[in-house]
Order: sequence, then structure tokens, then C-alpha cells
Amino acid sequence: MASTGESHAHRLLKQAALLWAQQEGYRAAGMEIGLPNSRYRADVAACRLDRPGPRRLEVGLSAVFECKQSRPDFLHDARPEAESVARLAHLNHRREKLERLVGAHYPTLRQGESLFPEFDRADVDAISHSGYRRVIAEIRQLENAVWGRTKFDKLVRYRCANSCYLVLRPGILDPTEVPLAWGLLAPESPDFDAGDDPKPPALTLLRKPTYLDAPESHRLELLHRIAVSGTWRLNREVGIDFDVLRSGEFPATDDPEP
Repeated sequence: MASTGESHAHRLLKQAALLWAQQEGYRAAGMEIGLPNSRYRADVAACRLDRPGPRRLEVGLSAVFECKQSRPDFLHDARPEAESVARLAHLNHRREKLERLVGAHYPTLRQGESLFPEFDRADVDAISHSGYRRVIAEIRQLENAVWGRTKFDKLVRYRCANSCYLVLRPGILDPTEVPLAWGLLAPESPDFDAGDDPKPPALTLLRKPTYLDAPESHRLELLHRIAVSGTWRLNREVGIDFDVLRSGEFPATDDPEP
């Protein structure tokens, strides 16, 4: 089921990633999968199964795919975390300095938070200091960036999967802008979603991802989440809801098991 507000182009890119993953040997795959060791959800996630012996089956490599059909869509998640954190620290230092300077010039603005007046914060908002307001606005923007728009950096750092791929509409991004450790997949044509009934485009690997040593527990958890997601989708298709599952009563089907 498509997400609310999802564009047709984004949906096609997700379908293309799902197809590419299976063609590359990732037999277990799904869309909109919650990722282990993080609060993020991948557009597509996939796992391989390995057979080290005739009677052994182990979880193999895992991969996640993020699909972006426009440049603003990419930039929403692309701010490097280290850059954001460094800038945020600089701005907070500047904020504290402004509060001290304003407090020294306007002692009546101190808020009485400390036993020692020199450590009291000044209520700078009370005098509509334009420079201070600009600093506060950027701090709020960066805090949102650090906690909500650093997905690419965090998926690599958290080792959510062995490989991370960006799936992009051609032309929206220079390959040099691809985040570190991420691979790049793209359709050949930027007009892949044109026409009355377009089909998922074939993807070309433009840059290989860096291998990430995702622990087996993360790979196993990802495989489990793909399986659970597929089960719930199947439940919806055959009309099984949560109340039915809880009661243990299943609806009759036209093709009962033999």
C-alpha cells in the first residue's frame, strides 16, 4: 500500500528497487520496512539466505534502499550529521555569549535563575534583539536537522544493513553528492514515469556501496521484519484483521487446505 501523499514516480522507484534486489539474489524483500537498531523505515529492505551446508540455512547479506524522485526529496535527508552538530555547537556558544552581553547591558532582563547574578540568563526576547533571534531560528532549524534529517549518516553508523543504496531519478544529483558509503542506482531515462501505464524501470548500478559489517543480529531482525510485513499484507488481502487473529477464528476460503 502506498504511503499517503506518495508520488507515482516514487512508487515506481520502490518497485524498481524491489525487482533489482531480487534479481541480485535478495530473495526476501519488502517495502516500508522498519530498520533494526534505529527508528527509521526503509523504502525497500532485502536479505539473502546462505546455505553453508546441505542441512544448514543462515541469514546472509542485507541491503536497504532509499528512493528519491526529486532533489528536495533527497536534501530532506542528506545533511551530514557531523557538519550539523559542529554548526549547532558554534551557534549555542554564540547564543550564550549574546545572553551574557545583553545581560551585562540590561541587568533588569536577568531571570533570577541562579544565586549569582553573573550566571543568570537574560531574557533577550524581551528587547527583540534581531541578531539573537536569527541565531535562535538557525539553532531550531539545525536541531531539527540533527535529530530528523540525518538519515543517510545514521543508517551507515548504526549498521542497519550490509549495503545502502540510493535509488534516484536521473539528473537530480551529481554522483559526487551521494553520501559516503552509499551506492547509487538509477533508471536510464529521467522520464521513466511518463505514459499512461508506466512500468517499474530497469536500474543501473552507477556506484557500488561500501560494505558495512552489520552484525548477524541486525540481519536476522531485518529478515524477521520483512517476513512480518509480508504476513500483515497477506492478512489484509485475504481479509484477516487483528481482532480475528486475537480470537483465533479465521474466515472460510474458497480453496481450503487439503
